[in-house]
Amino acid sequence: MEKQFYYQMQWPRDNLFISCYAHELFNYRYHWHDSDYEIDILLKGRAEFCSGQNTYNLEENDVILINPKVWHASFALEENSKALVLRFSDSVFRSLLGKDARLRFQLPPSCGSTRDQESYRKLRCYAAMLLSSMDQSGTFQPLRSRASFEMLLASICETDSQLERVADHNEKSRETVARLLKFIEQHNTEKLSLDDLARYTHYNRTYVSTLFKNTMGINFHDYLTKVRLTNAIFQLAVTDKNVTQIAVDCGFSDLKTFNHRFRDIFGYLPAEYRQRLNLSHIMHLKNQQIYVSPNDPSVAEKLKEYMDIWRTPNQKGAAEH
Repeated sequence: MEKQFYYQMQWPRDNLFISCYAHELFNYRYHWHDSDYEIDILLKGRAEFCSGQNTYNLEENDVILINPKVWHASFALEENSKALVLRFSDSVFRSLLGKDARLRFQLPPSCGSTRDQESYRKLRCYAAMLLSSMDQSGTFQPLRSRASFEMLLASICETDSQLERVADHNEKSRETVARLLKFIEQHNTEKLSLDDLARYTHYNRTYVSTLFKNTMGINFHDYLTKVRLTNAIFQLAVTDKNVTQIAVDCGFSDLKTFNHRFRDIFGYLPAEYRQRLNLSHIMHLKNQQIYVSPNDPSVAEKLKEYMDIWRTPNQKGAAEH
């Protein structure tokens, strides 16, 4: 089997976990990360990225940073569009900020007028160095990878950010929320309310509502809508059901509500999204990824290009010869 560009590293003593990979983009798959930051760098092609309430069109070399608990998705606007992805846990800041705080970065996605700014060039460079070092072996490979990651982290911290407090819940509260998430996943197609969650946990609805909002960062109804949209956007791509049937099957009360919620997040109607799909370029499994081989010339050339930015003109000329 051909080697895939997917790597993970961890430093358990620091409670730090990193995954780094290159993959091909397909149709939207809407999701979120509870405590991970994510950096996406478009290596090739064009793609649409939905992050929070905003949608961005990214081109080759563009960078987007996604904070924890922000729902997001990517959609290839051209076949063979590829991205480099780096995910790392928010615990990286714990020794500096304490366990009850994290940083929310304000770095906007790059575009034609900004992608060559130093902040984005640094992120591309250190992400490429990290991915390249993860592909190597040897005694000092972990040292090189950690150094590349910390340089990337320092570059991110040079950008605008806000300090936000993170509720420090006890183990019982965390278990309760985990049970609620599982319950919602199992019953999201049904008519579901806070009263249902309260009965399920044997707590009053006010406590459940507050616990959910403090833990998840959004209220229960917003979270439920996003889970339903996750299922709906998948069905739009892989089934031939009509839009009204998908709306009902995914728990929306009617087509009007589905259209409104969908357009709020993605910027257009479900039927318009379906029309934009390339039927020959759809991922048919929800959690499947198509990782790119390290031998893919388009990836190897991009990594080299990104790492070359700090070389002097003389060094670049010598390398080319």
